[in-house]
Amino acid sequence: MSGTLARTAAEYLQCSFRGVPFVVIGSGGSSGRKQAEHAYPGRAGVWVEDLGKKARRYRILGFVVGDLAYVQRDALVAVVERPGNGLLVHPSIGAIQAACTRFDWRERDGRLNVVDLEFEFVEQKNLLGTLVVTALHAAVAVARIALSSASSSSYSSRISSAFATGGSAIAAARSVGAGWSGGALSAIGSSEAMQSAASVLPGNNGRYASGAGAETDATATEDSVLTTLSGSRDAIEQATAALASLTTAAAISSAVQALTETLREAIADPGVQISLLWPMASCSVDVINSTAPIGAALATAQTETAALCRRAALASIAQACSDWTPASSEDAETMCSRVVALFEAEELVAADAQDDASWAALKALRVQVSQDLMKRAAKLPDIVTIQRNAPLPALTLAQQLYADGTRSDDLVNRADPVHPAFMPTEFEALSS
Repeated sequence: MSGTLARTAAEYLQCSFRGVPFVVIGSGGSSGRKQAEHAYPGRAGVWVEDLGKKARRYRILGFVVGDLAYVQRDALVAVVERPGNGLLVHPSIGAIQAACTRFDWRERDGRLNVVDLEFEFVEQKNLLGTLVVTALHAAVAVARIALSSASSSSYSSRISSAFATGGSAIAAARSVGAGWSGGALSAIGSSEAMQSAASVLPGNNGRYASGAGAETDATATEDSVLTTLSGSRDAIEQATAALASLTTAAAISSAVQALTETLREAIADPGVQISLLWPMASCSVDVINSTAPIGAALATAQTETAALCRRAALASIAQACSDWTPASSEDAETMCSRVVALFEAEELVAADAQDDASWAALKALRVQVSQDLMKRAAKLPDIVTIQRNAPLPALTLAQQLYADGTRSDDLVNRADPVHPAFMPTEFEALSS
């Protein structure tokens, strides 16, 4: 990429959809009211019946440029193919919920690392008040993409000499990847995954089906949820089986990073995503130190593949944290401290291995995730202790505390009473 093109890209404003950024160079839109014209026999003119506001439509032209251009393009392809609405952040429109009705991309003739984009969106809900939070969400997505790119590049360069010694080193790398990918199979078949699938069902399905950020699908049914979960399980099984047959560093790296994202996207509840991905960020191997060339190659293949697996899980955890909706400031602060400790441990591993690119990418992503969580923690209610002289129904307490009976489910979830009609006399609840 030429320096002139890079400077030109810097002159334009940034836009993002579902956390994936791109440069916006032109925008347009249409709005108004829906009108129905009625003509009657013997009457001059027509009668125009107002049917309400028209949907606000936006047309956006942009591009992505640089070493991550094709990664960003593929990320945009993935997010526009996801069902439902997404967060669109535009420099002049603000932050809105929008559905992408059309997406086209084109590579410029004779130029590498430049992809032109064209979108059409239909606004669903105005979210201008959450502009700061959404900007942090976009920053997390950018840092996650950078970590994935740095990990892949570092893995290919650091393991090339080991793979050159022969098939035994490749088999050792595949063995580590296969053992680690078993965690994804266990996760997608767990009861937590089933519980998360139920969280998208409409209606009140009880405290165990309530998610921490899962979007309800009004068209979902029990059969459709189970079919989707079964399809996700099959996809992960196929990806795991394919990982055991790969022979190049680039293929192994791509498969490992795709596996964690496949698992994350298969789980509707971001809180459950974090829980299931967490064990996958702790991949370790028993390496036998050897001065022989083949022994050193085996050790390198095992160590570098384990690091690749951990960092792929960390990247997906960071994205899940960005989508996660904490209930209180304490929840957000606790999650922040846990995630920071997890990232710092991997940063230390990268620093000891003199893997500067991965270390810098891990640090940048840790900073963005912690900022995102702490910003949200500052706006959330605290946990307080509620005391009553006698057991009361959850509905009564919700009305007394919040003037909102629908919040009784949250009180029941926190107090865990024997029966919702007899809440304990002392329990913790949100301050507001």
